[in-house]
Amino acid sequence: MSLAFALTGGIACGKSMAEACFRAFGCRVLDADQVVRDLEAPGGEAVATIVSAFGEGVLAADGGIDRQALASCVFRDAQARERLERLIHPLVRQATDAWLAQAKEGEISVFSAALLYECGWEKGWSGVVCVNATRTTQVRRMCQARGMTTEAAVARLNAQMDLAEKVRRSDWILENDTDDPVALKAQVEALVAQWRRDFC
Repeated sequence: MSLAFALTGGIACGKSMAEACFRAFGCRVLDADQVVRDLEAPGGEAVATIVSAFGEGVLAADGGIDRQALASCVFRDAQARERLERLIHPLVRQATDAWLAQAKEGEISVFSAALLYECGWEKGWSGVVCVNATRTTQVRRMCQARGMTTEAAVARLNAQMDLAEKVRRSDWILENDTDDPVALKAQVEALVAQWRRDFC
């Protein structure tokens, strides 16, 4: 049998680093953000629908979606953001289901989505993993890596689901507060070994 788990976490918690660790230990990994980028790329399935909904101004010169222009349309408009999500989320789920169906016997699949709980995608997995870090660490990383001010970083965090709630609802927690990739890799290695022992 093949196994499928979901991976989530808060902004600047290290979810991308965790994805790399899961790959290193033989897991198939699909990132929801990459699925969206593919859907919005030239020839992508979502391009025509998004242009129809938001206008030619979101169409890039290469025929894909100008993600910056689209973001400016939905950033401060909750209704526009919800309209975009209604267009995109079913396509992401469809692509994810198709990817899961390609898993071979004995493989472990990990679907990574920052908005797993917000989208209601937490059901149907063998379990959910959450990457965790303190708010202080999140703010520091956002300021260092993204050039954000402390105020902007805090505002971004306040606009998202509380990380503690994601932790509470998840089955396994990866603590990533130290900026030590070796420590995170060790946790992922132990978790994958546990899955192979308990589920396979």
